[in-house]
Amino acid sequence: MVQRTAGRTALLVAASAAVVGVLAVGTIAGTPSAPRPGDAPMSANPTPRSQAALFSCPSQHPVFTRHAPPIMDIQEERAKAHAVEQASGTGWSVAFAQPTRLGVFAFVDGDLEAARPVLTGLGATHVYRRDMGPEFGDGHDEDALVDQAMQWALEKPMQDVRRALRRLPKDGELAYWDAAGAIFVQWKSPLPPQVAALAELHRPDGVLVVVEETPYSPREIVAAQNRVFTRRHEKEVGARFVMAGACGDNSGVLLGVEPDSLRNRRSELQEKLARIAGMPVHVVPQAPIRGF
Repeated sequence: MVQRTAGRTALLVAASAAVVGVLAVGTIAGTPSAPRPGDAPMSANPTPRSQAALFSCPSQHPVFTRHAPPIMDIQEERAKAHAVEQASGTGWSVAFAQPTRLGVFAFVDGDLEAARPVLTGLGATHVYRRDMGPEFGDGHDEDALVDQAMQWALEKPMQDVRRALRRLPKDGELAYWDAAGAIFVQWKSPLPPQVAALAELHRPDGVLVVVEETPYSPREIVAAQNRVFTRRHEKEVGARFVMAGACGDNSGVLLGVEPDSLRNRRSELQEKLARIAGMPVHVVPQAPIRGF
C-alpha cells in the first residue's frame, strides 16, 4: 500500500510489494551521508566525545529534503507549454500547461478526448481535465493539480519496479519522488544485481529510478526498535522513551526521549542503546504523548 502524507512512513512502500521491468536512468548514490556504524566505534569504556562526534541521522526520508534534478532543456519545454496554452478547439480550451521532469502537463476545460490528440501533437506529454473532481478542490490550485497528475504518471512505473523486485528478500523500500518524476529505492548494501540494474535502464516515459544503498534493511531496523523500546531498558538507562522510528536514510534507529530524562546525557544514552539495538541509535528530545 502506498500512502501519501507529510510523514516519512507515508511515502514509503514496503519492499514486500517489491519493485520494475523496463526502467529509467537513475543513480546509485552510494551509502548515505549520515555517519556509519564504523565512524564512531563503541568501546566498553567510552571516552568523552563532543556532540559533533555523536551518531546523528536525518529524521525524514530523502525525498522530503533532497533537491529534484533540474528539468532538461527547460527553455524548449517552456516553449512547448506556451504553444499548448494557446491551443483550443470545439468544446474545449486549455486552462494552463506546465513543464515538469516528465514533460509538459496540460490541463483542459471541456472535452478531454477531443483535446488530447491536438495537445500531444503540440508537445504535451500528459493531458488532464482541470476539473479532476471535488476531492481535488476547485481546479484553480495549479501546483496541486500538477502534483496529483505527477502521482498518477508515476503509478505505472511503481508497479513495474515492484514487479522487477518481487522475488527478492524484504531488504528495501520504495517511495514516490513526485518532484523529480522518479521512483526512489532504498536497499540494503550490497545491492542485489536486480536492484542495481534499475538505475541503469531507460524508460521511454522519462521516469527515473534512483537507487540508494543503506546499511540496514527495514526489517532489521524494526527488530532493533523492538529491542530498545521496552520498559526494561527504560529502567536500565534511566530514561523515558516516547517514540521509536527509523532514520530517514535507514542508517539506524531514531529514539525520542523525554527532555527531562534526557538532559545532557545524549552521548551516554546513545552508547548504551546502540549496544542494545545492535546498530547506531540517534536520541532526540521528544515531548510526552498525551494519554500515555
